[in-house]
Parts: sequence; structure tokens; C-alpha cells
Amino acid sequence: MGKSSAAETPGAHSTVEKKRRRLHPIRRIAKFLLGGSKQKKKRDTTTDGNQEPEGKTCHGASRWQNVLPFLEPLIALDPKLSFIEDRILKRPTQSANEKARQQQRQQPKPEPPRTLRDLQQRVQDENVFCNCDECAPKYYKISTTNSHGTIRDVPSTSQRALSSTTTTQKQSFLTPSQLRNSAAAAIGPQLELRFHGTYEAMSLVRHHIAWLDATYIHPSATPTPAVKQLGALLTTWHPHLSSANLRHTLSTRQLATLFSHLNTVFFNGCIPPHNATLTAGFGYLCDTATDCFGKSSFNPLLGTQILLHPCLWRGQHTSTHGHGTTDAEKSSSSSSSSSRYTKNTTTRSITSRIATLLHEMSHAYLKAYACATCPTHASSIGPLGHGRAWQCLAAKLEHVAAVILGQPVVDLGRAPALLRDVA
Repeated sequence: MGKSSAAETPGAHSTVEKKRRRLHPIRRIAKFLLGGSKQKKKRDTTTDGNQEPEGKTCHGASRWQNVLPFLEPLIALDPKLSFIEDRILKRPTQSANEKARQQQRQQPKPEPPRTLRDLQQRVQDENVFCNCDECAPKYYKISTTNSHGTIRDVPSTSQRALSSTTTTQKQSFLTPSQLRNSAAAAIGPQLELRFHGTYEAMSLVRHHIAWLDATYIHPSATPTPAVKQLGALLTTWHPHLSSANLRHTLSTRQLATLFSHLNTVFFNGCIPPHNATLTAGFGYLCDTATDCFGKSSFNPLLGTQILLHPCLWRGQHTSTHGHGTTDAEKSSSSSSSSSRYTKNTTTRSITSRIATLLHEMSHAYLKAYACATCPTHASSIGPLGHGRAWQCLAAKLEHVAAVILGQPVVDLGRAPALLRDVA
């Protein structure tokens, strides 16, 4: 009896081998990378029905989040690998059993709204609680701001360029108006670009909206040099931007130049440009594509990439002659009305294509700087990028673009994006 021990029995030996296999270092590293159950931190959340969690703590980006820029191309090729991104960003996931139970309990969904008016009517009928940052600010009070960056206001890019040139001149050659302008130089937000976003989405958007209002909407605001340069560029490139197929009239280098001007005017130059060594940055979609007007992506390694549809633009088939006007009536109209119709069409095509670029640039802006691990990220950004933060930013960009371009309406496609997310 004394000679028999647990280590000498075959069953005990196999148990020890299993334990050793469980503690294999590669497996431990994988569990640590994917966030094992023992390493999941308890989140101090207080939920109320379908409302946003209150008093959550954003622990900031982990060191594994710096790996995501290298994994994004692989995830794009194989979407099944997206679970790695979900684990790194600590997104809530459901097991297979939970999904099966939820599908069994799930009742048939009502038909999604087809128009914005139907959506508004359904919201009014169901008396949905509004949990935006203005109606319910308590849901956006992050417990700690140590994990977030601080937005600093510094002289804007155009003013910095002006100050760098005027410092070489003597003060005696500056007029009093130039001295007043240099003293009251416009300031803009300065953001720190990292491998991951470090700013809470709604705080970032509200700060940017305040800068847009102070720079372009305030009664005392005057056109900046960047706005004048953009206007001159659009006037010069009017035939190129209004053509039926941009692929034949506007090169990718010209698209990059237009992006640079729009970035300076609407985003204070904060959107990172593309990496010229690794990618072209700009291009065109297939001529036969009909699902979208443009696509964009941002990667810290590749920078901002935008693809624009060369032929389609929003509002292309909308009549400008009033209600009930047919194509036959347009063709039978006078020469003056037809020329006016052509002029309106070319103007609307340019405005729509500028709006599409701003639409995609706003996506890149939020992807570059918004914190992806914040508890408010799901509602502020959303699965398709058209969440509350994007909607607020796009609404203000529409207002500012209408003022700068001198157009009554500039449509960034907020309503179709909202209906697509709801469906």
C-alpha cells in the first residue's frame, strides 16, 4: 500500500499531462490576448431598460489594441476573424446557446420604416426615451477621464502659416488691420493621433461643432483664406467636377488636392492624409456599382482612403422644375429654361459630390480619433458608423457647407443612413 502513489497510476499520470497541456505558454498568451474569463474586469454599470449604461468607466485602450491596424486587412478578407477585434475592444459577445435562446424567444420584427416621416411617426407613437447627450447627459458622464485625451485649442493651420510668414517681416510694414488680425488669430482644435482613438465620441463632436460655429456661423465670422482658396479651386475645376464621368476629367491627384482643401476648411486639417508610400489614397468605384456613392476607410498605417463613384451622385434623378414635371415636358421647354436646367444640374452635381466627400471624411475623422473602447461607442458611432455622433457632425457640416458654398441645401445623406441602420 505504501508503494502505490498517485503519480504512478496511469489515470493520475494522464491527469497531470492534461494539466500541463492546459498551462502551455502559447495557450496562455492566446487566452490573455483574447481576454480570458479570469482577466475580464467587472464593469460598474447601472442599466435601466434599453437605456445607455450610467457611470461606466472607460479603461482606455489596451496594448493589444495597437495590433488592430495590422489585423484589419485580414479581418476585411475573412470577417470570421472579427471576434478577435471584439475581444480586444471588450465588446459584449453572446455565446451560441444564448443566441439560440434569443432566436427562440424572438418575436417577428415589424416592417422597418421606409421613409423618415414613418420613422418619426413610429418614434412618437411608441414614446421612445431620448438618451442623447443633451436630453440625458448623465449617461455620458464617464467616471474617469484619465484614459482619454484632452482637446487643446491652438491657432489654426492657415493662421499658423500666416504667422510663420509674417514673423520674417518687420512690424513697421504691417498695417493696423493686419496687426489686429494677427493678434486675434482664429484658434482650432488640435488632436493627438495615435494607433487608436483616445477621445470620447460625443465630446469630440460637440467640441468640433463649437469650432465650426465660431469660425463660420457666428455673425462676426468672415471668410478665411482657406475658404477663399476652396472657392477659387471649385470655380477653376467646375468643368472637371461636373462631368458625367469623373474618371475621365478628375485625376486621383486632383482628388487628393480637393481632400486637402476640404480637410483644412471643415476639419482644421485634423484628418490624417493617406500614406503615399503604401497606397494611392484616392480612387473611383466601379462604374456599374449602384449600392453607394462613395466608400472610405482609415487605418493608422495606410491613412485615409476614399473611393468616389465616378458617375452617380445623390439627387441625380430629382427634378428641378417643380412637382409633376416629366422628361417630355423638360425636352419641350424653351432654350432658356433648358440652359437654366443644365446649369442647375451641374451645380447640384458638384455640391452633391462635395457632400459625398464630406460624408466619407467625417467617417475617417471619427474612426481616427473616437475611443473604440468607450461604453458609449455603440450608440455614438454604431455598427455602420452612422450613430449619434456622426449624425450630429453631419448635420452641422451640412449647415456650414451651405454657407460656404452658397447653396440652399447640402445633403450628406443623413436620412438614408439612418433608415439603413434601423432596417
